[in-house]
Amino acid sequence: MLAAAFSRFASDTSWSGLPAPVRAAALLHLTDSIGVAIAGAAPGEPSRDAAEALAKRWHDPSGTTVLGLKPRCRPDASALLNGALGQALEMDDKHGSSLARPGSTVVPAALAVAEAHDLPLGDLLTSIAVGYEIMIRLGFVAGERFLDRGFHTSSLFGAFGSTATVGRLLGCTATRIGDAIGIAGTMAAGIQEATRTGSTSKILHGGWGAHIGVLAVDMAIAGITGPDSVFEGRYGLYQTHLAPVAGELDWETPLRGLGETWHLPDTAFKPYPCCQLLHAFIEAGKQLLPRIGPVDAITRIDCRLAEPGLTLVTGPAERKRAPQHPHEARFSLPFMVATVLLHGDVDLESFRPQRLADPAIRALAARVHWADDPESDYPLHCPAKMDIHVGGEILHAHVPYHPGCPEAPLARADVLGKFERNTRWLLNQSAIAVAEALLTAPPDTGVRALLREMERVPA
Repeated sequence: MLAAAFSRFASDTSWSGLPAPVRAAALLHLTDSIGVAIAGAAPGEPSRDAAEALAKRWHDPSGTTVLGLKPRCRPDASALLNGALGQALEMDDKHGSSLARPGSTVVPAALAVAEAHDLPLGDLLTSIAVGYEIMIRLGFVAGERFLDRGFHTSSLFGAFGSTATVGRLLGCTATRIGDAIGIAGTMAAGIQEATRTGSTSKILHGGWGAHIGVLAVDMAIAGITGPDSVFEGRYGLYQTHLAPVAGELDWETPLRGLGETWHLPDTAFKPYPCCQLLHAFIEAGKQLLPRIGPVDAITRIDCRLAEPGLTLVTGPAERKRAPQHPHEARFSLPFMVATVLLHGDVDLESFRPQRLADPAIRALAARVHWADDPESDYPLHCPAKMDIHVGGEILHAHVPYHPGCPEAPLARADVLGKFERNTRWLLNQSAIAVAEALLTAPPDTGVRALLREMERVPA
């Protein structure tokens, strides 16, 4: 049973047993995830307004940090809000073939519980490594089939990854962690319909997975038990959500090399604040832009990518070509392609109201067309093929690896630069210093002291 194996792995893993590359990756992903959540809390972002209103309703003076905001909340509520803020701008990390997004689920749960108990950084990073590994390995069982059904792995797999994370942080036995994982199966949920409508409920998925982890462990400690067949059972996660199951489920790969082979270092940092499926197309646009000349001369743009991701970023077509809300634009292939060709890059400014209403972007987006790419190796990678018709010529670009993946990794300096851009509004000129302090902190440093560094620095 996967739950039993994962529970033993969680309870047995220690800081001393983590390989040095895993320790380093856990620390860098922690830093990135904190920065991404702070960006989601920036003034002017819709996610800030909602999170601040909820934080005030759920305020607990003796509670834990909501990144970028003043009110403090109970750990389960802080985990929910920080996870939502972390996913709000689509900059949270993502593992390729598993489709797991651990940074906005595992990290918020770990931070909230570690702060509440003032645990050392080494324990925090160990629990994060455990949560990433379990969440990623659960994705190997069915590949892209959850996405094909319209489910989102942040809140499905995230519930189990964050539960193992919290159980490890609190020193629970394997039996208790197993019960908590079984309990999490009752609460794991998340549908992708919001990506088709521009509504913002999808940003809750990371936070909901984190929230479940905190609650599930509390419930297990209180004596509630959960099924050890939560994954493989007739009414377990995979059979209920994927029935009738297409093809065979892979129960062997998730256990292969558990505790010896680590997938955390293969998790991609996202350089652009939009769906990862679009990142290689942004790179393709940048490659072709110097050869285009006047953008007005473009008559047609053909893009090819694989299902089920293709539908995610192209349908319904009329909404994707003229998105009404930043969240809708973050999942729009035509909007992203038009934006990079007209402005040369994609960043947080790309999603401001004036950009969404820009007639030039909408006119160019109307010339973007798409088709399936049968040669794509999605979900292992998110490649892009793009043909731009201009001046009687067809310009072609093929980007096989999305930026941030192991074959096209972001350097440490790139991740720090992203942190600085994301947190500048809060930390001012101290942003890089704060990140460096976190990345060089000894493993016995208390988490409360580290989080105090994330509080507002006077201008």
